[in-house]
Amino acid sequence: MARILYNDTRVRDHFKLKAWVCVSDEFDIFKISETIYQSVAKKSKQFKYLNQLQVALGEELKDKRFLVVFDDVWNENYDDWENLVRPFHSRATG
Repeated sequence: MARILYNDTRVRDHFKLKAWVCVSDEFDIFKISETIYQSVAKKSKQFKYLNQLQVALGEELKDKRFLVVFDDVWNENYDDWENLVRPFHSRATG
């Protein structure tokens, strides 16, 4: 169901950027952020540190409407989620 909505033309037209991330058992903030970055930036860039990656991701998302789907997530740790979504705060409304 989520995949159908993700690919719907109205959703595609509403969001400037979209990313689908399969998280599964291992909640690795660096890997998840890297996958999102590669999806929205449409390029592969190597980062050594999480902070550098998240700054670059924040720049890609800045003032844009985006949709990120986290598929198969089992992590409920609030601090992990807060660290992961830090670059998302630069988004556009809507």
